[in-house]
Amino acid sequence: MAALDFPLERLNYFLDRHTFVIQDPFGDFGLDKPINLTVKIELTGIKPMISVGDWKDFIEYTLTLVDIDSQFARGLFGWQFAAAKTNDYKIENTDTKFYLVTTKVNGLLRDFLKYFGIENPVSCTRIINKIANIDPKYMTEAKKLNVNSNIFEDKFEYIVDKLVSDAMNVFRQNQKGRIVLPEDLGDEEMVYDFPEINGVFTVNLDIKTDPNMTGIETDGESDVEDNIDIEITTNPELTENDLKELEYELHEILVHELTHIIQQDLQYNFPKRKPKKPYNYYSQRHELEAQIAGFKRRAKLENKPFEEILRNWLKKYVKRHGMNLEETEKLIKLILSLI
Repeated sequence: MAALDFPLERLNYFLDRHTFVIQDPFGDFGLDKPINLTVKIELTGIKPMISVGDWKDFIEYTLTLVDIDSQFARGLFGWQFAAAKTNDYKIENTDTKFYLVTTKVNGLLRDFLKYFGIENPVSCTRIINKIANIDPKYMTEAKKLNVNSNIFEDKFEYIVDKLVSDAMNVFRQNQKGRIVLPEDLGDEEMVYDFPEINGVFTVNLDIKTDPNMTGIETDGESDVEDNIDIEITTNPELTENDLKELEYELHEILVHELTHIIQQDLQYNFPKRKPKKPYNYYSQRHELEAQIAGFKRRAKLENKPFEEILRNWLKKYVKRHGMNLEETEKLIKLILSLI
């Protein structure tokens, strides 16, 4: 039986009352158990397209993401829909954003259609998100903020590599207290001077140990004179994993603070007073740009989803940012709508 001879309405009557489960929609991540994605399918029409040199009638469909049993995978979807800035994504012919998912659904749907004697190829033209934490109202808010999510350009990356390398060299030498870079490295340079950044600056480290804590904690800030202050607090006994964590955090902090220096070069109008409420502070345009830049850098280095890096930071430093759960989720949704 050809697809054209079988009413799509009859198939959709069945499909509307059933869901399908796709296993490992992003491939095998080597996890202890498979990831299960629950979806619904609606057939929307038939469109002639060329396949392997011949014209064929493709059955087009809309895919709705209903549920997923993995917070990690939910974060991946969240990142994808945040980048698309919509929960209702239309797929163009050459679009590969959701290729891994649609490929698996295509196979499942074709097997389903064979029960009705239909062997036509299928094509997903639309994906509706009902599982990831992206709300269109935050996308509207994002537009109003005029945030440049790519303010930290590739040309600045070598600067961060140099700063992190200098800081890690000092730390591995077991130096404690206040250290001024590059002055205390023993070189002739007293300040950092890079052609991509207007003006010179220093990085002031304050290294402390605390036997009552585990692992490492870092904090940073920059001032109007383009100096960067970084506080590092660690347990006296550190593992190589702790040192790697420190390196990742230094990348994130230095990108964050360098972004503020770049913003000063671009003559941003910074508020004269720091907002008292934590959410109001973190949702300012200049802070959002710096957070996005820093977390992007770390996500790239660790090869992890942006949302996972963001959530881990907010969880680790909950006492620092001082936001409750509702405010934290609100900030997460806002940031994801901007990248």
